[in-house]
Amino acid sequence: MMERVFDSIVQFGSRWEQDVCLAVGMFDGVHRGHRSVLDLALEEASSFSGSGVALTFPLHPASFLRPGKEPPLLMPAMDKAESLLSTGMDAVILQPFDQLLSRLEAEQFLPFLTEHIPSLKTITVGENFRFGKNRKGDSAMLEEMGLGHGLKVKVAPSLVLDDSPVSSSRIRLALSEGNIKEVNQMLGRPYLISGQVISGKALGRTLGFPTLNLQWNPQARPAFGVYAGMVKEKTTGVQFPAVANYGVRPTVEQKVELPLWEIHCLEQPDVSIWQEGAHLALEVRSFLRPEMKFENVDELSTQISKDCAAAIRLFPQLL
Repeated sequence: MMERVFDSIVQFGSRWEQDVCLAVGMFDGVHRGHRSVLDLALEEASSFSGSGVALTFPLHPASFLRPGKEPPLLMPAMDKAESLLSTGMDAVILQPFDQLLSRLEAEQFLPFLTEHIPSLKTITVGENFRFGKNRKGDSAMLEEMGLGHGLKVKVAPSLVLDDSPVSSSRIRLALSEGNIKEVNQMLGRPYLISGQVISGKALGRTLGFPTLNLQWNPQARPAFGVYAGMVKEKTTGVQFPAVANYGVRPTVEQKVELPLWEIHCLEQPDVSIWQEGAHLALEVRSFLRPEMKFENVDELSTQISKDCAAAIRLFPQLL
C-alpha cells in the first residue's frame, strides 16, 4: 500500500507516468458523498486508460489557517489513505496544507496542478468544492478554468440522505450523539475502530464478561456508551459478534484521561489469538445505551447481562 501513497504533489508528479484523473477533496471519513467524486474519477480514468488518483490533506486546512478552530477529523491520515485505496483509487497524495497553498490565488490553482502533475488530464470534485486564497474559487469556476487549460473538470452532485446532504460534519454530529445507524448509512459501511489489545484490570473477567481492551481517542469521538458490533482479529480474519463499551468506566474508575473500548465477545474465542498485542478491528453496528455510573459492580454486572441479551436479539438484522 505504502508505495501508492505519496507525501506531496511534487513527489507524486516526479514518479507517476500514467495519465491521471485527479479527485480532489478533504475526503474525511471517505463517506458515500465522497464516493460519488471518487467513482467519477475512476470512470473518467478508465475512459483514457489512465489512473484514478486522490489528492487530499493529512490535516484539515483550518488547522493551518485557524489553529485550534479546525473541525475534528473522523480518521487519521493513513487510515484515510487506506480507505481511499480500497475504493479502487490507484494512488493517494497526502499533500500538506502549507504557506504556499494558503497564498495560492484561485486563478493559480490549475497551473499549480499541471506544473507538478504533467500527466494530468481530468479533475473531479464535489459541487461544494472551494479552492484558492480565501476560498474564492468554486466548482463552477473550476469547470470554466479547465477549458482554458485544456483540462476536463467533472463535478459530482451532492448526495442527499433524508432530505439533507451527506457530509463529514453531519457524520461527526451523528457520531457524537450515538446515532450509529445514521453514521453507517452515510459512510456506506460500518464505523470501524482498530488497534492493538492492551492489558486491563481483568474486572470483566471476574464479573464473567472478559473483555478485549483497545484505546481509541480519535479527534471526532463516538458518544460514550455501549454498542453492538463485529470484532475481527486482523491477522487471521476470525470474527465474532460482540458487545463493546466505549468510555471512561465511571463505575470502577475515579479519573481516566483516555477513553477505552472494552469488547466482550458473545461467542468464546480461541484465546491464543486474542492476547495482548493482537490487532483487532471492531465494526460498530448499533448503539445500545449511553455509558452509566452504577452504585456497585453487581448492578454493573446485571446491566452487562441485559446489554448482551439486547445485542443477541439485534444481531440477525445487523449482519
